[in-house]
Amino acid sequence: EERFISLLEYCLEPRTTAEMMQYVALKDRKSFREAWLFPLLQAGLLTMTHPDKPSSPKQKYQAVERL
Repeated sequence: EERFISLLEYCLEPRTTAEMMQYVALKDRKSFREAWLFPLLQAGLLTMTHPDKPSSPKQKYQAVERL
């Protein structure tokens, strides 16, 4: 879907969850994580900058450069 591709292009630079939510105009963190973040992580299209600390306040997400 175009919205996912747009978000992935935005995440070529590491982004926080809050930045990503603002980009897609969502305010509910839980629904963003379930509908956007987890599917992209599971598909291998996003990676965590701190994979050993998934709940770190410094956690950012970056797109895998194979779009």
